[in-house]
Amino acid sequence: MQFIISLFLFFFLLVNNLFSAPTCGTIFPGRNKFQWGIAINSIQKYRMKGAVNKIDLKSNQMFLTLNYGILDKFVFDGKLGIGDIRDDCINNNSLDYDTGWGGGYGVRLKLYENETKKMGFILGAHHISIHPPSEELNSVKYKSILDDNQLDCIFFKRFDLWTPYMGFKVSRSRLLRRENNDDSSSLHSPWKAGVVLGIDLSFFENTYLNLETRFIDENSFTISLSHRF
Repeated sequence: MQFIISLFLFFFLLVNNLFSAPTCGTIFPGRNKFQWGIAINSIQKYRMKGAVNKIDLKSNQMFLTLNYGILDKFVFDGKLGIGDIRDDCINNNSLDYDTGWGGGYGVRLKLYENETKKMGFILGAHHISIHPPSEELNSVKYKSILDDNQLDCIFFKRFDLWTPYMGFKVSRSRLLRRENNDDSSSLHSPWKAGVVLGIDLSFFENTYLNLETRFIDENSFTISLSHRF
């Protein structure tokens, strides 16, 4: 258990200095097993602030996902795909970046599970980064990178074909922006608390559909489909 906690803290500290990441739900592939899938993550509003202004940030992301069971109760979550960024405060204009590459990683630890009552708790730490191409507005060339970090804890209850869950999270985001290749400026959010609601559905053997929404600190949702091998 000490080894698991040390690994968990290592991953969390790794992403700590880097919008909101999904929790990846309640399905664990098992020790030395893989789970592959696709995920769509949409953030409709996330408030950030810089030195002189505030912006509302939006992003749509699509990932290929890989989950690997380091242990039965400890899993690595990886993501690789594409995403865009839109911020709504550049001299009262909106700046829409085209789709660029993105990725993410994280870990989940099953803190407790009652096999008889089919309920338990999961702790997770996740990071997502989006790197869109440069965009020009009013003869100014903008280059931005979006980083998000999240720590979450969810409670789940298993039924035959579905597993609802709910919990809380804290998240922090940072937008690194460069204008005309000058030095970067940084817009960020403080650590914010929010609520997570989700469900895992099993329609076929080892195939799962996940639906999740996150609110209070942001307005976002995720849908993903995965298969365990």
